[in-house]
Amino acid sequence: MPDINEFEFVRLVPPNNLTLIPRYLLEQVKGIDARTIDAIYTYANDIMTYPVVNEKGVVVGRIAKTSVWVAVLQDITHVIKGFIWAEFDPIERRVFIQGCSVDKEYQSNNGEVLRRMIDYVKSLNIPQEWKNNIQMTTIQPEAFERVGCSRSRKVLMELKKNVEYQIKEPDDKG
Repeated sequence: MPDINEFEFVRLVPPNNLTLIPRYLLEQVKGIDARTIDAIYTYANDIMTYPVVNEKGVVVGRIAKTSVWVAVLQDITHVIKGFIWAEFDPIERRVFIQGCSVDKEYQSNNGEVLRRMIDYVKSLNIPQEWKNNIQMTTIQPEAFERVGCSRSRKVLMELKKNVEYQIKEPDDKG
């Protein structure tokens, strides 16, 4: 088995898009389902590009979004073995990792692949402040903590379907 460090990252730019990422790599991402994966493939072009419209509002072309960065990790034969999907947020001055995955044969418990992905993002030509503010969501925080990530002060909240809205009074603890 080749060393994961021998693989190279190659950025996907239009007309290449997310559809080049093998489905099994997306299926390995914890917390996303088949419906979400189908949507990623269906809207890949919209995720990675902006429409260019003429004066009549007709789409006449598309240009790449500079805020979206998708790179595949490939071996020397150009077989895709992993990917990372990041978005640059100038308002929060951060890099947000939408997802990353690598072929199971290269996964290990020591976090080597995750560290390699983070090092790749830090190698990009982006402001240093953003390199020091890399964020992601996960359902496996322990895996990220093992490689030096910490839990954010911000907490992701969800509004569930069919929930009646209630305003609850704060308790005495504030």
